[in-house]
Amino acid sequence: MNTRKVGLVLLAFLLAACSIDMSGNTPPNTSSVASPTPLPWIGLHLAGQLIFIQEEGSLVKNGQVVKLDLVSGQTTTLFQSPSNAWPTAVAVSPDGKWIAMAYAPPPKDPSQQSGYTELDVLPIDASREPQPVLPRTDPQETFSFPQWSVDGQSIYYAHVFPDTTGPLVHIHFNYTIERVAYPNGHPQKILDDAIWPRLSPDGKQLAYVSYDQQSGENDLYVADVDGTHARLAVPARTFYAVDAPLFSPDSQTLLFTAIGGPASSQRLWFDHRISSRNQTRLRHNLPADWWRVNLATGKMESLTHIADTGMYGDFAPDGQHVAFVSASGLFVMKPDGTNLTRLMDTGPAGTVSWIP
Repeated sequence: MNTRKVGLVLLAFLLAACSIDMSGNTPPNTSSVASPTPLPWIGLHLAGQLIFIQEEGSLVKNGQVVKLDLVSGQTTTLFQSPSNAWPTAVAVSPDGKWIAMAYAPPPKDPSQQSGYTELDVLPIDASREPQPVLPRTDPQETFSFPQWSVDGQSIYYAHVFPDTTGPLVHIHFNYTIERVAYPNGHPQKILDDAIWPRLSPDGKQLAYVSYDQQSGENDLYVADVDGTHARLAVPARTFYAVDAPLFSPDSQTLLFTAIGGPASSQRLWFDHRISSRNQTRLRHNLPADWWRVNLATGKMESLTHIADTGMYGDFAPDGQHVAFVSASGLFVMKPDGTNLTRLMDTGPAGTVSWIP
């Protein structure tokens, strides 16, 4: 799992930098690079394109929104972040024309880049620069993990922002899932104490992860798309931590990443004296694996044994494969976890969208 997944308090964003100048009318960078042959996934007969964020560097990272053609192996840069800016998550609209993006734009003072993100929209043809949908109004808030509604009329997202009503010595943060009608809507709160929104393909369900700030615990839930009728997708505290939910194409099964499992109820090596904030930060950096649960029967299955971090996935349009990014690269597997194949070694981060 990854600290960036949990929101503002748990983010440890590093400064991002690259050389492109976004001032003036310079056309976006849409350069393409052919892949060496043969493609490592040639035998899988994959089709479509993957949209993800390509990171380069270690202490200072450059962020690009990249398209990988799975037939030709060609990569195309759709958006190159300017100096001291960083995209962290992307989602493609149902009509394939727009990319919703969690994005930390260049600050007026270069020394003040903290990695906190606003919600932007970028045309997938890179015909213009990202346009803010929800700019930040507080220096310590962030909008993350955008998701389009099935009809493309709304964007769901996680919103983390400081609660200014409490004592300043103990800053409290609000963790909410919200949605905004696109392009001219107003934010609407859907859920409190929740992160990681993911919508079902049938447009009827919203998966999310609850977050208890006091204990640092989280659980996997499914609700109606307006946040009502919430119910646990797996029994509470089954796993040490869960995140990255993903519905199957038939909306009947939920994939997710988790630490531990039904047989391991111990608290790992954590001491109860560690603060909940530090526990959560460490918890989401621990090695995790993919699981799935049948939402009708509650039957759970372990899909992988890779002990990886920073994972986020998406189904192929035909439902035959799942692509996911992780700290170890870009991968594809069958929905049951078999035929796990690495597509790229390094660079992909944040999220991935699989489009036709």
